[in-house]
Amino acid sequence: MNKVIISRIILLSSYISLIIILLASTLASGGEHTEGTSIAAPIVLWLFKSLPLLIFIPGLISGSHKTASWLSYVTMIYFVLAILLMFTAGADIWGTLMPLTTLILFIAAMLYVRWKKEEEKTS
Repeated sequence: MNKVIISRIILLSSYISLIIILLASTLASGGEHTEGTSIAAPIVLWLFKSLPLLIFIPGLISGSHKTASWLSYVTMIYFVLAILLMFTAGADIWGTLMPLTTLILFIAAMLYVRWKKEEEKTS
């Protein structure tokens, strides 16, 4: 298997994992902040949290290395927030999963960009 394909698979799986972790953590902590409201309030909060990630969906589907490069920059914002969450009292499992997922996403995006550019030069 080609290393570009492997890095793309890891990139996409960690991207989807981060979005799912954001959704799960929002729904798990939504009861405290949105007590007495409908399920729409945590979903809107999740959309607000994940909107910077959702912007990259078309570029990730097409396999653009420029999109992966920009995604790695945005991932660093989530990494800083994840580290802050990790040291927050009551962070539960989300404080461990989020930094790991963002770190894997960042490394996979950088490797994908490097190897994809290298592949395009040789083609």
